[in-house]
Amino acid sequence: MAIKQDEDHDIVWTLEAIGKVINRDKRAVEYLIDRYADFPVKKVAGGYVASRKALLAYLLEKEAA
Repeated sequence: MAIKQDEDHDIVWTLEAIGKVINRDKRAVEYLIDRYADFPVKKVAGGYVASRKALLAYLLEKEAA
């Protein structure tokens, strides 16, 4: 079953979709998850999920630091 990805929704499923939000590929997202314990992505039911707002806020915070 495919999960509908829509920019109107805050929740983003799959590493590929998360990568699209932050303009990175799947491998880069995996690296960020492994490297940064506070990266706002959670493993759920064998997949990954994130909040679009939390991802962007996290990256803006890192950029400002």
